[in-house]
Amino acid sequence: MNFNDMNITIVGLGMEGGSYAIAINHYIKPKNLFAIDINENILIAAEKLGVIQKGSTDPKDILPQSDLVIMCIYPSDIISFIKIHMPLFKSGSIITDAAGVKRSIVNEIIDIIRDDLDFVPGHPMAGNEFKGFLYADQKIFHGNSYLITPTQKNREENILLIEQMAKRFGCSKVYRTDIETHDSMIAYASQLMHVIAVSIVNNENFSHDINQFIGGSFKSATRVANINPDLWTDAFMQNSDKLIDQINAFTDNMNLVKKALVEQDADTIYSFLEKSRMKSNEYVSQFE
Repeated sequence: MNFNDMNITIVGLGMEGGSYAIAINHYIKPKNLFAIDINENILIAAEKLGVIQKGSTDPKDILPQSDLVIMCIYPSDIISFIKIHMPLFKSGSIITDAAGVKRSIVNEIIDIIRDDLDFVPGHPMAGNEFKGFLYADQKIFHGNSYLITPTQKNREENILLIEQMAKRFGCSKVYRTDIETHDSMIAYASQLMHVIAVSIVNNENFSHDINQFIGGSFKSATRVANINPDLWTDAFMQNSDKLIDQINAFTDNMNLVKKALVEQDADTIYSFLEKSRMKSNEYVSQFE
């Protein structure tokens, strides 16, 4: 189906859902762009700004008309939304999501979803440290990866549709993977980074005069500490086993450095740093 013939609906018009809406308006130009949200004021604002054509707090006003539904709500809410509103989805419609964890939702959804619907799990590696529609920005997708974790029930043409959407958004890579690999790598490359940033900021040395002592590395390392606690608590809990594995691996490295410092073992410190330098250079060289 051509995007120009489609009614697309965003469920959850926060920062991420709003960013989808703006990007869809700019790059996709569907027949209609709808939104469902619990906050009527946000929907009214989005309509007045021309971001969406119609919004409603009641899914029955929107879902029966929707060809593509993009779920931009917390991972733990996606399953319940689909379960509760299953009869309302238009026959033949495609459902996708933007959740940062997959195992906890994908297997359950494919077990309960109607045969005439297709759930294509997706995850844009995009976002910012802010919360709410006010901070929506189509540029969050530019140059970032878009992950898709197809299921055996997916129709290839529907996967390709989501891939095409991501490419139009300006995503640099669209990558297919399985849900186990996805959740393991997200625990390492995203969730652990947030745990580290929050831990640095929660250190007792973080105070009002910290600006006198910091440089670019500190700012880069702590940017994501301005975190959405609701979203990230949900994400951490939904992927707790994989995140614990990464915290343990990180702790092992910290203990190695600590032990070397206690023992004044400069050789171990040097080797640890040199290993990082070589691996980092090898990584960076891929993009040169």
